[in-house]
Amino acid sequence: MINTFRAFGYNLQTAIADIIDNSISARANNVWIQYEWDGEKSWVTITDDGDGMDRDGLIEAMTPGSKDPKDDREEHDLGRFGLGLKTSSFSQCKALTVLTRKEKHSIIKRHWDLDFVNETGKWNLLDYLSDNKFQEPLEKLNHGTIVLWEKLDRLVGNANVHNEAARNVFLEEFEKVEDHLSLVFHRYMERKKLTIWMNGNKLEPWDPFMKESEGGQLIAHENLDNNQVIVKCYVLPHISKLNPEERKKAKTDEWYRLQGFYIYRNSRLLLYGDWLGLFPKNEHFKNARILVDIPNRLDHDWKIDIKKATATPSIAIRKDLVRLGKMTRKAAGSVHRFRGNQIMLDDSIKSFDFQPVWKAKKGRDEIRHYYVNEGHPVIKSLLEKESISPSEFRSALKLIGQTTPVEAIIQYHSEEPESHELRDNNTEPDSGTIALARMMYSSLKSSGMDRKLAIKQIFNIEPFNQYTQLIEYFE
Repeated sequence: MINTFRAFGYNLQTAIADIIDNSISARANNVWIQYEWDGEKSWVTITDDGDGMDRDGLIEAMTPGSKDPKDDREEHDLGRFGLGLKTSSFSQCKALTVLTRKEKHSIIKRHWDLDFVNETGKWNLLDYLSDNKFQEPLEKLNHGTIVLWEKLDRLVGNANVHNEAARNVFLEEFEKVEDHLSLVFHRYMERKKLTIWMNGNKLEPWDPFMKESEGGQLIAHENLDNNQVIVKCYVLPHISKLNPEERKKAKTDEWYRLQGFYIYRNSRLLLYGDWLGLFPKNEHFKNARILVDIPNRLDHDWKIDIKKATATPSIAIRKDLVRLGKMTRKAAGSVHRFRGNQIMLDDSIKSFDFQPVWKAKKGRDEIRHYYVNEGHPVIKSLLEKESISPSEFRSALKLIGQTTPVEAIIQYHSEEPESHELRDNNTEPDSGTIALARMMYSSLKSSGMDRKLAIKQIFNIEPFNQYTQLIEYFE
């Protein structure tokens, strides 16, 4: 049973979030997380100012499986299985102590030590505290609870206190915890229902929907499953609307990973950045995020797991989520289409208002080909000249380079990856490529270069390096 508890798949972020769920269920307004690096003696405490527990409540909380998951819960209760405290704690440590006090009561404590359990073969819940310093925060509160983790074998093992690499990993893990908690509990923080502190620093909420940012939009708001489930569909602003500081705050470099559904249970984020198996992730739809709010009474229908890290949409609303997902993805795609897709697909499309530098069309092989638009006013004027100066040629090259339709290529590739294929070195060169190669060869020969060296130089130039058969054209 111990080893089963330790193998539920928690990481440090999800484990601490699970402890905070208990704090919220206990009506806490504040949670203080303290951690200290001390090699194998490192420790973590999570303190809250919730209701606290009496002796029977504490023993029940420390008892595995003390609650029936089928029992009805209060609306604010984030628990379900009666396992969170134990499974999350044992996933990170081998020594778990809980200290608690109800209002007008004394502090009481209970302690699990898995080494002791393994040695004795008995589940003896001890009245023990390794150091009285851990009790001091609770002495300053009228009521609340402290969860203390020691013997952090999964996080620090038996690392020496002077092991700088292990210390850095320890601190980096807690940086991840800060980011995770700022997202998972952002709605509690925004509503001033919960404040979380880590080593004295107050965490700020991170809103994944950027509701306060210019350019973001709520495109749908629906109530499903007899008004039990609330769905809001958001499309984030195009990155060009954000200044460098806003981009950093918005984590734009992670938008691909963060696209998808955001499942909340009682305002607590359970699962995010996931299309729930309904759609694949796609660069073109990275601005799409859909908020789904479910109450705790639907846990069974949504197959919420013990870690609160997976969810499966109920059959009742699956079709609606597909419909809303398609609509949101389409709206997110239009953000990229509208922004600088300076390319016209197919010559059949006529426009008097816009002439792109680049065009794209599909051949009979259904492969999309990109080429410079000779009808563009600048390109056309240069082509009509008998000769052009070096400065004019440089300007044309700069224009072509600056307008390379990267966004359009990404868009088309994400929508139809089969429409792009890698260059095949075995294909025959076209007449234009042959003519250019012969012109280059003649120029090099005219400069006094011998045939062997001229050919070697040509085959070091793109695209001639792809066509070894060009050698037959060099006389």
